[in-house]
Amino acid sequence: MKKIFPLVLISIGVAMISVLSQFTIPFGPIPLTLQTLMIGIIGTIYKPSHAFVTVCLYLLLGFLGFPVFAGGAGGASHFLGPTAGFLLFFPFRAWITSLFTSAKSSLVTIFLANLLSSALLFVSGAIGFMLVTHTDLQKAFALVVAPFILADLIKLVIITITSKAIFASLKHHWYFK
Repeated sequence: MKKIFPLVLISIGVAMISVLSQFTIPFGPIPLTLQTLMIGIIGTIYKPSHAFVTVCLYLLLGFLGFPVFAGGAGGASHFLGPTAGFLLFFPFRAWITSLFTSAKSSLVTIFLANLLSSALLFVSGAIGFMLVTHTDLQKAFALVVAPFILADLIKLVIITITSKAIFASLKHHWYFK
């Protein structure tokens, strides 16, 4: 059971990111999605290596052409497009969050760990956008950071509350100690 459970968690995580990626709102060159919500939850409740692998497998499916990216997209070309910086940093966002959180983490710790990793995701996303589109920092910030700040803060609150609820419901499970 101890060898199979992490594989089940990873599979569920990949499926959940894939499903939540389909909920999109067009927001200019970068859509607003719920995939980062699930990546934050995975980063918060999974062990670091499992969080990282989960998101890497999600990206692999997308790279191979499965329609798991925002709006049912897939294919290697997304790693060369305006969202490349975000996509490539997703596993690190989950991993960084996971390093700072556990079942014993306070609401503040969970929120701050997710805030840090989300901020780093924005930096990576903006840099990737600038490299691909040849825009300057001010334009990249205006297009791929500023419009998403409020939505991401709301996601961080949801991640924090949801993660604490998950930890509470699984407090006696060996994986979450």
